[in-house]
Amino acid sequence: MKEEQERLRRRQAELERMRRAAEEKKIQAQREEEELRRRQEKAEAERRRLEQERAEAEHRRLQQEEKAATRIQASYRGFKDRQAFKERKRK
Repeated sequence: MKEEQERLRRRQAELERMRRAAEEKKIQAQREEEELRRRQEKAEAERRRLEQERAEAEHRRLQQEEKAATRIQASYRGFKDRQAFKERKRK
């Protein structure tokens, strides 16, 4: 009888260790999943930030090109006006 009780006690202890190990494994898997989710969110936030920076840089570049084109057009109009004035003056 004592041998059977000792065997049952050892078996219960073993089952308890197995239960704790399974719980710890589950908790570790949850932590790893949470860490992965945080990393993915961080990567997504960084991707959005970079896209925003690129869009802003492209907008600034287009604005500069527009300003340059406006200056070139104004300069050309001034040139054409001077040419027309010289032509009228010559006549």
